[in-house]
Amino acid sequence: MVALAGSAQAAGDCAALVGVTTDDATITSAAIVEPPSTIGGAAVTVRICRVQGVARPSSDSEIKFEVWLPPSAADWTRRLKVNGTGGYAGSIPYARLSQDAGDGFVSAGSNMGHDGGESASWTLNRPEKVKDWGLRAHYSVATAAKALSQAFYGEPVAHAYFEGCSNGGRQAMMMAQNYPELFDGIVAGAPSQWYPDLLMWLLWTGKTLTPIAGGPPSISTAKRQLITQRVLQACDANDGLVDGQITNPRACSFDIDTMGPAGDGSLTADEVTVAKTMYAGTHRSWGDLRSAQRYTGAKFGSEADWSPLFADNGGYGPFIGHYVYSLLSPPYDWRRDINWDDVYDHVKTVLSPATAAPSPDLRRFTSRGGKLIQTHGWNDSVVPPDGSLDYFFALTQWEKLQNLPSKVVDQHIAKLTPHGVAATANAFGRQVQQYHRLFMLPATGHCGGSTGPSAIGGGMPEPPSAYRNADYHAVSAVIKWVEQGVAPEKLIAARFDAAGNPTRSRPVCAYPAEAVYNGSGDINVAANFSCRTPKLQERSVTDSDLVNIRNALAQRTLMLPNR
Repeated sequence: MVALAGSAQAAGDCAALVGVTTDDATITSAAIVEPPSTIGGAAVTVRICRVQGVARPSSDSEIKFEVWLPPSAADWTRRLKVNGTGGYAGSIPYARLSQDAGDGFVSAGSNMGHDGGESASWTLNRPEKVKDWGLRAHYSVATAAKALSQAFYGEPVAHAYFEGCSNGGRQAMMMAQNYPELFDGIVAGAPSQWYPDLLMWLLWTGKTLTPIAGGPPSISTAKRQLITQRVLQACDANDGLVDGQITNPRACSFDIDTMGPAGDGSLTADEVTVAKTMYAGTHRSWGDLRSAQRYTGAKFGSEADWSPLFADNGGYGPFIGHYVYSLLSPPYDWRRDINWDDVYDHVKTVLSPATAAPSPDLRRFTSRGGKLIQTHGWNDSVVPPDGSLDYFFALTQWEKLQNLPSKVVDQHIAKLTPHGVAATANAFGRQVQQYHRLFMLPATGHCGGSTGPSAIGGGMPEPPSAYRNADYHAVSAVIKWVEQGVAPEKLIAARFDAAGNPTRSRPVCAYPAEAVYNGSGDINVAANFSCRTPKLQERSVTDSDLVNIRNALAQRTLMLPNR
């Protein structure tokens, strides 16, 4: 329900927007801001109507949000964009609002229900705040932003978009699966959509890379960089071009033992074990990589990007202690109390309804024309990139299974094989690509970074304004797909110098296609590459992939407990 104060119905009256309310949101301030100005550290370069509000879907909720509106209908593209935030959020993404305003969007963002950075203190005995962060905030904010747009311009939003990376990418996937009526186009970067599994992976990496809290890393930065150099020596040329990046790390064959005591001795036996533990992903028993696998791990070539302090600095162990076990005294020590067996199961049971978005059932989103672009860096060790490929495979499986009885689907899940998954992906991939496109970025870390070109927006680094078009920019690409029906076959990922000129540009192709050098011309120019689509059998789906694919299909009915 939306209520409008009488004066707020006069289009263009910014101050009158304080009279707009929705079921759970009220407006606290609405005023014109003139450029040049600075808000939250972000430069405001165009005139805006800045609206501040609070949403309270529960008695313990306090979702602070802002909506920035172009000052007149003539300045507005008729588009709304809501912005996701990474990590624990805790602040409004002002830089993104500022850019959106300059691009003619009504733009919205929030603190996701709490203030602060990466401390997990806000999660202790505050389950409603976790639900706001996990699932509800964007529903409240998007609903308020649409109401404000209607009141201010006298007409509704024509098209609504969402973008985010990491936790923002998880939020993006939750929007598609659980609030399909809100957005027409979504860009999900490196989505932590398997959130409980991802949370346990982060603790696994924390224990692997920094065995003692505050102690030295188990493998030094220099040693990790050396491993990456050796992997490049082994696999860089696999794609036909030696250029410092691996197009498809899954096709890389590298034996880490060649660097250990049985090889050239550049790594100790313990350091070899650390690397193997990172590649292997989480398993049911710590230290026993022969036990059942629970989640995928890091890829060859990502070693220099492994983050020894991420688990400790991210507060993920305390989050489990606070939300799952409601413990402060005695304190929950994740290094002491965690395991990847029954604790893992309990964490997944408790957290999944409010945080996970693995379901391949997007029918409510796609039936109204929704389009989804998913991006991921191959060097990402925070959110392992196989998760995004495995979601694509789960989508192709669901295209095959969605009209079968549930019992038959479950029987099929139990009998999945790598060969069968690849065959189904070949048969149903084009159907999935009618609504979902996946772009994997070589030599790219978590939401950008590392050595490869990654400025494609959508939560990854933003290209300069001259390159924010459907060729170079994921959000612009999903807009063109939604509004013109032109699906992106490739995005041009670029790296730019300080003057805004591209120093390397490469196409990243809609999976399973990959970029191939044409054989002549500057290797730093995207025009000298083409997209080629191999049959997926050549890429060898693995037993490791089956873990995530079964996970997704088994949770096909996972829905939010409430709004």
